[in-house]
Amino acid sequence: MKKIFILCLLLALPAGAYSSGAGTTAAPFLKAAMSPRAVAMAGAFSALADDSGAVFVNPAGLAQSDKQEAGLDFSTYLQDAKMGNLSYAGKVGENRFGFGATFMTVGGIAKTLNDASGAVPELGTFNASDMAVTLAYARKDIAPDSLPRLDGGLAVKFIRSAIDTKNAFAVAVDAGAIYRATEKMNLSLVIQNLGTKMKFVDEADSLPLNLRAGALYKATEKFNLAVEINEYLQDEKFYPSLGAEYWFRNAFALRGGYKFGYDTSNLGSEVGLSLGFGIKVQGLGVDYAFLPFGDLGNIHRFGVWMQF
Repeated sequence: MKKIFILCLLLALPAGAYSSGAGTTAAPFLKAAMSPRAVAMAGAFSALADDSGAVFVNPAGLAQSDKQEAGLDFSTYLQDAKMGNLSYAGKVGENRFGFGATFMTVGGIAKTLNDASGAVPELGTFNASDMAVTLAYARKDIAPDSLPRLDGGLAVKFIRSAIDTKNAFAVAVDAGAIYRATEKMNLSLVIQNLGTKMKFVDEADSLPLNLRAGALYKATEKFNLAVEINEYLQDEKFYPSLGAEYWFRNAFALRGGYKFGYDTSNLGSEVGLSLGFGIKVQGLGVDYAFLPFGDLGNIHRFGVWMQF
């Protein structure tokens, strides 16, 4: 497992050298597949990822908890799209396993056809949908002799997208690591969506290959500070982010963050900001995240989870 994990990470490092320019990528919903907790921290979560939501951000994070957990979240996304995530984390012996499912649907899209006169008559509407199912594996201390305190994880994704009557499929791999440098600091590295292309009829597009690198500083037992960079290699998009989480009496959390890299000149200065909170009582929890997107509208994400 250690050799496979290291190979997947190494494959990500030269990937940028093979990209000759920004390209079109398929399955963009994969970029938004995160729990409300991670969203509220502007996505700066790969070094913290200590719950079932790790399956969407960094599979190595599954090794950071010994509890079983199931989570469900949903939101009305931009342009009336609806999105939901289901996650689970469990343990068998020294191994941690995770399951994730992400769904996104958009309905009522106008269907048009250009004719010789240049008119664009309406031909009714159609729907579009996306789905990804993730199976993840993680192990604590994958290299105890050469590099103690290094946790590693692998995930396999099965992805399907549908536009009207056409379907496309892809398979991808995520590989992640969390290095517990000190009692207060974690460092993370993740490669996401390394896989096959998605082909609708004649056109085939790559998945949004993403390289994440993050750091977590546990200022106190209640206060987490995180930083992260996301480099979408095919899209040539770079998103640094900052996130924070503070727990009151280990029962109520306030979260906030900011992600840089958005087009604030057109979308507004508030784009990139994220806010949220979390409540947990006796193994049950509720999370909420708010993202303003200017003229495009606001995103509200709600989630519930249970530990057992």
